[in-house]
Amino acid sequence: MLPLLLLSTFSLTSATDPGCIPRHSASLGFHLRVNITSPSDFTPSINLHYLSTAHIGPAQNRAIISPSPGPVFYQNGTYSDITFHTLSILTDAGSPPGVFPEAITYLPDDANNSSAVYINAGLPGSGTSLSRLWDPYSYLTILEGVVESTFVVCNRTIPYYGENKWFNVVNWVQATRDGTGTHIKIPEGCVAVNLIPECAFLEELPEGAYSSHEFAQEVRCYEDVGEIEWWRYSF
Repeated sequence: MLPLLLLSTFSLTSATDPGCIPRHSASLGFHLRVNITSPSDFTPSINLHYLSTAHIGPAQNRAIISPSPGPVFYQNGTYSDITFHTLSILTDAGSPPGVFPEAITYLPDDANNSSAVYINAGLPGSGTSLSRLWDPYSYLTILEGVVESTFVVCNRTIPYYGENKWFNVVNWVQATRDGTGTHIKIPEGCVAVNLIPECAFLEELPEGAYSSHEFAQEVRCYEDVGEIEWWRYSF
């Protein structure tokens, strides 16, 4: 069993004091990179790896972590979507001119208080977005469900590939505490992570594409997530 994840304490002042938050930039496109938040890590480390995909069927992909740069994502939605928390995090897939959108989504597993994360074709209003502006830094979150949840990366097999090929898959889990109420328990074989946006160029779409960037939102992101000394910040 991996060690327990210590809860982070967020300072209200850190959201307003420029010296207490990492320097950010802005972009329409971004990669999502791993920032380990639990005391433990895998060997070799997955810190600063990228959110990517493993194909599991027509227009279906399991969300995984990869050392190579993954898809360029963008936050999609109208001002109404922002208000009602129905934004989507999308990426473009397919070959020109038939480029189509894929969305970060999830399938709840109520028995385990968790959800498997996917990057599938379509435009679901799944409530995935980057954190709100009053949060001290930018990270991927799911706006629906319980407040106290976290992304975890777990070393697991994927049925599509058989029992001998292992992946670092991404899940969204409801936090449960130990008997003292102090620590969050992480599932065995997993590490807790934040997925941090690193600024990237969002390519223009070819004529005839099924995707649209009309409602792509400019977001807070970081020029190089790996250059940030996260230990300096009190959140």
